[in-house]
Amino acid sequence: MPGQISKNARREGAKELVSRWGGKITMKSVFENGKIRHYAVCDKTGKEARRPKDLM
Repeated sequence: MPGQISKNARREGAKELVSRWGGKITMKSVFENGKIRHYAVCDKTGKEARRPKDLM
């Protein structure tokens, strides 16, 4: 991925990412066990992954 950007920057929607299934990838955050956990979700299929790269 050229021009690495942090999970937090991706969460704000700075860059449009597309999954291998053709859906848009959005970053979501969940607060659990006293920590914020970020994960990527494909809007088309609903699949979740730790990083957006895993959905590409």
